[in-house]
Amino acid sequence: MSVSDTINDIGLLHGTIGDLLVAGGDDRQVLDARNGLNRYGCAAEPRPALPLGSCTSSSPSARSVAAAERMQSQLREAQARGSLESFARRELARIRATLTRLFHVDQVSGSQVALTPSGTDAELLASVLALGSCTRPLCNIITGPGEIGTGSTLAAGGRHFSSITPRGAARAAGEPLDGVLSEQVRIDTIELRDAEGRPRSRAAIDREAEELVTRALAARERVLLHVVAHSKTGAHAPSLRAAVALRRRHGDDVSVVVDAAQGRFSRRGLVDALRDDLMLLITGSKFYGGPPFSGALVVPPSMAPGPREVPEPPAGLRDYFAADELPEDWKALRAGLRGASNLGLLLRWTAALAEVRAYYETDGAARYAVLRAFERLVPEVMGASPYIELDAHPPLLLEDDAQRLLESKTTVFPFCLHRRGCPAERLDRGRLQRVLDWLNSDISGALPATGDAMAETLRESFHLGQPVELRPGGGRAALRVALGGTLIVRVATDAGLGAGLEERIEWLRGGLLRVRDKIELLVEHYDAIAAVSGA
Repeated sequence: MSVSDTINDIGLLHGTIGDLLVAGGDDRQVLDARNGLNRYGCAAEPRPALPLGSCTSSSPSARSVAAAERMQSQLREAQARGSLESFARRELARIRATLTRLFHVDQVSGSQVALTPSGTDAELLASVLALGSCTRPLCNIITGPGEIGTGSTLAAGGRHFSSITPRGAARAAGEPLDGVLSEQVRIDTIELRDAEGRPRSRAAIDREAEELVTRALAARERVLLHVVAHSKTGAHAPSLRAAVALRRRHGDDVSVVVDAAQGRFSRRGLVDALRDDLMLLITGSKFYGGPPFSGALVVPPSMAPGPREVPEPPAGLRDYFAADELPEDWKALRAGLRGASNLGLLLRWTAALAEVRAYYETDGAARYAVLRAFERLVPEVMGASPYIELDAHPPLLLEDDAQRLLESKTTVFPFCLHRRGCPAERLDRGRLQRVLDWLNSDISGALPATGDAMAETLRESFHLGQPVELRPGGGRAALRVALGGTLIVRVATDAGLGAGLEERIEWLRGGLLRVRDKIELLVEHYDAIAAVSGA
């Protein structure tokens, strides 16, 4: 099944649930016919691989697939009644309302949620809202372009970022959406790391953000400043304090969007950001563990297109959104969008909401214990390997805070790999990608002369986060091991892993040890495995 199949083909309802879960997306959703995985190593169905790659995306759990299958059944019934479109429209509205309640968006009166096919697509919508009806150009300041979602910088500039759009159109990545949006937007960037790949201080990033904003305003541009609320390697920058100060000082000339696509934020932090008049970009498919991809833009009342009416939305938005995904009172934007509901997005958010609910219904003390254990276990286990170099971690957003678990805990650990005894000979990004692929599959036949224990290690699959460049411009890359909500819930509640929480945390430690063992074998025997696999 190709993602290019039209999302409006109701025949999809009678296919597999996997067909629907990859419909209505872009080329990142395409599954490789050889292994059933997308480019991030995720399937459209549950997999036995230990899920440590939530900083990228995750294969769906049995819980989320069951929720999607229930929705698929309801869609089939609606189709049989001749009411498919009206039912889908109501369900998308229900999902927006559910997200509003679950994430406490309703605590800030007038705030709203718009659904997007992915976090990257939400960048397009944020740019449109920041422009509003103003004829002045927009300077879109992207923080950490190499440490946010693939294609985000293109989308922020009003350009296509994939060869396939969610509405099924074929486009060239980098091509302008239309002659309006891309011509009105200019991109500036702020790097999160210095030339050697070390994390920059938040104070230095704050100063650069202010300088870029000042320069843009002097050029009679409006500004959309991106705050990264957890990059691919865990950075939070610029500071929310600096961003809020710029917004208050310059009013409508400076808008702010918090890129919280990783999902590693607290609900209290989300509410505070809305009260400070900031937009937020969120997903259900990274930390929370829903199937890839599902996004949303959370919008405070001042940024909604009511008071900042968009007179004629860019025609290129029709390649990405349907009216039913946006709040009902965004009349001008909705009027410019045509087409049936995105059934794939509806199914993915239905699945993701099952994970969000499970996470917040799990006892907070147990979640806290798992988070603290992971912070301790990764340096203890991975740091003991002569092949693994844990990266210097950016500072946390908050000190240890039981009320804001995900803003005060380290849940993503980047690490470099090198030959034993040769720390200067780090594996480059290409080799790390091969190691990642081997980790995520059974390669027990790659070393035929191995004993039973080694073959068993090579047989087990582990899904980690894909390589990310640590040095701007390349030259130093890292893989990532991450803790996501689905794994937290499993360790906190699954008696099949152990009778008590301490036993289940020991199960998690055992999983990390096995990851380390396989990594060491892959690095030690890299050349032999590459020769067999044809890499």
